Amino acid sequence: MLRNVSDMDLRLLRIFSTVVKCGGFTAAQAELNMSQSNISTHISGLEKRLGYRLCERGKGGFRLTEKGQRILKASAAMFDAVDAFRDEAQDLSGRLVGDLYLGLADNIATLPAARIDAAIARFYQREHDMHLHIFVNSPTELELAVIDGQLDLAISYFSRPLPTLTYQPLYTEEIGMFCGRKHPLFEVDAPTLEQLQASDWIRHGFLPAGQVLPVTPERASATAHHMEAVAHGVLAGTHLGYLPVHYARPWLDSGQMRALHPATLRYEVQHSMITHVGHPQSEAVRAFIDELLAEHNL
Repeated sequence: MLRNVSDMDLRLLRIFSTVVKCGGFTAAQAELNMSQSNISTHISGLEKRLGYRLCERGKGGFRLTEKGQRILKASAAMFDAVDAFRDEAQDLSGRLVGDLYLGLADNIATLPAARIDAAIARFYQREHDMHLHIFVNSPTELELAVIDGQLDLAISYFSRPLPTLTYQPLYTEEIGMFCGRKHPLFEVDAPTLEQLQASDWIRHGFLPAGQVLPVTPERASATAHHMEAVAHGVLAGTHLGYLPVHYARPWLDSGQMRALHPATLRYEVQHSMITHVGHPQSEAVRAFIDELLAEHNL
């Protein structure tokens, strides 16, 4: 019978939660860096402390008992409370601590206006004991990750505003129309609008709603959800595609791509920082946002 909760109990409960998250003892070995027998010993010790079984394991697979499900839910609430206390205590210290989860659009390292690297440099000049986690994904996946609480903030260009998110414009990116060396139009000095529309395109799966394109593709046999995927289609010579001008620069310089009507057939997209309206922000998240806004004179 559990009459008080010790540090060892908390450790055992965290091991139990990890086992459940991984779906069993075997799958949890790598996550916990423990052998299966060691994990089993810890779970048995927790069950002995509680006085009842938390899970069934054996040939039938891993399955939580009804009491195990309730303990899992109660322990999650307890860990959330502990984390909230930790964040509050750390915020009072003036030292940035913990983890910060940042999401970015792909291939913006070569965009000078983004200034992500400069914001990170400013952030790391603060007194801190932080670990920064950086993820690159499509705009839709970034929005979902912020909504689900997997990311503290994300920066990209988004198709439409969602009511649970705040959008802070940061910088713009110029997008041009590109053709690969192997494409039939590569040697055509000034392709006509009819030639461009008749070509096969690789379409963006993340185009902002209402975006007016210089040339609207009539035929697209490929869809890309990252800029690098667009580049593959263009380099293959099978498709025309829209790419950020800064990102395409190395292929332009090497002669593997050319821009089509670069003075006129281009457009700009607005990149914004998103955060969740209802999720509390730690001191570290607020500090990073401050540095990011300062870098963009906002």
